[in-house]
This record gives sequence, structure tokens and C-alpha cells, in this order.
Amino acid sequence: MRRDYLDSMKADGFGEFLTACENLRNCKYILAESKITALLKTIADNKQLYSMFGASLLGFDYKTVFSECVSNNMFTLPTDPKTAIAIVFRILMDIDSGKMPLRNFLEAYFYSESVNESYARFGLEIVSPFESYCRMFISQAEGENADMSQRYDDMGEKYRNDLKADALVCLAALIDYANEAISGVYDRAEYTACLNGLVKNIKADDGDGIISSYLGVKYAVAYFFKSNPDVNEIFKKLEYNIKRLSE
Repeated sequence: MRRDYLDSMKADGFGEFLTACENLRNCKYILAESKITALLKTIADNKQLYSMFGASLLGFDYKTVFSECVSNNMFTLPTDPKTAIAIVFRILMDIDSGKMPLRNFLEAYFYSESVNESYARFGLEIVSPFESYCRMFISQAEGENADMSQRYDDMGEKYRNDLKADALVCLAALIDYANEAISGVYDRAEYTACLNGLVKNIKADDGDGIISSYLGVKYAVAYFFKSNPDVNEIFKKLEYNIKRLSE
């Protein structure tokens, strides 16, 4: 995330966000989706909130955490505040985008005879802890006079470096396979040169070069190792890292 974009956001207090949380917690089901949209807008409009939620999502495995929260048709938030904030934020985003309709989520995990009763449980068990945890993090940030934008930038840089390191490990493994499995000297040299091109661009942090050289690697791996499950598994890891680097 570009720093100048963060700096262009509203940097004053968190009152609108906390009010939006309260409105979402206390409203009826029929108004809930509009209140979720309003809450997410307060986050998008506030520099420090945007940074706080961005930091909580770095390295966050949504699918895994979601599945861990589900037991016996009930949904229980994680006890770790940061993880709880991240999972609720992602759920609200999925509801707002239509990816996971609110009614479906309520019927699956907060079922009651009345949809308003289901939503009341959602407000008590999901929104209320989310609001409390956010208040705690906001209070800590203000008390420590923390620069959340800088903290977000630092965490983002570490995450990016981890992705690059993992991608380089995958490429080294793919080159090792070539040395063992590609018998033709010319073919092996072409394949290795292709992968080394991606290695060079990753180390140089050349975004355009990473994308273009990755496409060449994708073709080369498919051509020489299409039916090799071990190589395909390594390539999937590489593909994940490259996609995250290009975001």
C-alpha cells in the first residue's frame, strides 16, 4: 500500500467507527447489511484504522481460521484478539460483497426461530467482541502514540520478503529437478535459464520482470513436468508466492 495513499485518508479520531459498530450491534436484521457497509466505509476512510486492519490480515489464513471457529453448527470467535479482529473483518467483507449472504451465515451458525433473534446472537457473540477488541487496540495505539501506518509498512515489507524467500526456495527445487530429469543439454540449459531469469527479477524486486519471467517459467514447467506431481506441488507454492508479490 502506497504511503501517500494512506496519508490522504482521514487521520482524526475513531468515533465514527465505534458508532458504526454500535449501530451494527443494536440494529434489526433488515438494516444489518446497510450498517455493515457503513462500518466498512469508516475503516476505508480512516488512515489508522485502515493500517490496523491491514496489519491484522498480513499472513492471515482465512479459510483455516474460519473452519477452526466452526463446531457443532456453531461459530465461536478465536480467543486471540488480533485473530478475532481479522476473522470478523473478513466475514463482514464477504457479507458486504455478497460472497457470503448474511442470512445464510445466520442460519448456518446462529439459527433461531426468528431471524431477528439469530441476528441478536450475531450482534452479541460476533460484533460485540469485535468492537471491544478494536477499542483495546485503538486505545493501545493512542496510549503508545504509535504510528500505525509505519507499523503496517514494516509488517508488509517483512511479509513480502518472506514471500520472496519462499519463492526462491521453490525455484531452487525446480532447478534441481531439471538437472536430474531433463537429459538434453540444450533443453536443460534453456529451462534453467528461464528459471534463473525469475530468480534474478525476484532478487531485484522488479515487479514487471517478475510477472513476465514467471509466465515463461509456468510454460517451461508445464512443458517438461506436466505429469510430475512433485514438481506440480512445488510450482503451486511458487505460484502462490508470485501472485501475492504481484498484488
